[in-house]
Amino acid sequence: MEYVKRETAISELTHHMDDILNKYNLQGVSVYEEEGEGNHYYLGYTIKKNDQVFMLNRPYLKDKDGKLAVEKQEWTIQDNEGETNGYASLENAFQKIDEIIH
Repeated sequence: MEYVKRETAISELTHHMDDILNKYNLQGVSVYEEEGEGNHYYLGYTIKKNDQVFMLNRPYLKDKDGKLAVEKQEWTIQDNEGETNGYASLENAFQKIDEIIH
C-alpha cells in the first residue's frame, strides 16, 4: 500500500476533471473529500448530470502523517436516495449513474 500526500491524491483527481466532464457529458464536476472515522478518508468527485447531484468516491486510509493510500479499488455512488458501492472502475460507476437517470 503506497501512501501519498493528500495534496498529491487531490491533484491526481483534479488532473482528470476536464476529461470526465466531457466524456460523461456532465454539467459540472468537482473534487469530493470527506474525513471518516478513525483513519478512514474518502476522495472522489461530486458531479452534476441531468440536474442531479452524485458523489463518487473511493475509501482511503490515512496514516499518522496525514498521507493517504487507497484502501479498496472500488467506487461508491452517493445521492439523495442513499448509496451503492462495489464499482470496480469509474466507468462502471458512471454506467450505473446513467441507469439511475434514465
